[in-house]
Amino acid sequence: MVSLIPKQAHTATCFDAVLEVASENDHVDVVNGWLFNGRQWILHAWCETDKAVIDLTETREAIDKTTYYQIMGVTPERTIRYTRLGFFSQVAQHGHFGPFDTNFFFAPLTSEDPLTWTCLQSR
Repeated sequence: MVSLIPKQAHTATCFDAVLEVASENDHVDVVNGWLFNGRQWILHAWCETDKAVIDLTETREAIDKTTYYQIMGVTPERTIRYTRLGFFSQVAQHGHFGPFDTNFFFAPLTSEDPLTWTCLQSR
């Protein structure tokens, strides 16, 4: 099993990685989310099936979804999920691979819990 921990260094490549996974897999969702590494919140992106996470910034192997969520601290209220088709529609509309909701994902990292930001209160 790969050693999982949210890493700031992944921010630069995670959005490219989800494009690769979504391009090669018909049955995945793309997830953008805030992960906490013990010091700061990090913007991250990965792909999921019903039971597994595919996060190429961690490993080329599928990771059990429950394990990934527990170790990486994934919480539904700090994520935005896109179907594969929805993801590609967002790519076409915005001209990049994410994040698309820049009010929610306002920076690559922050020391403050993103849910406490006032710009998110109207979300």
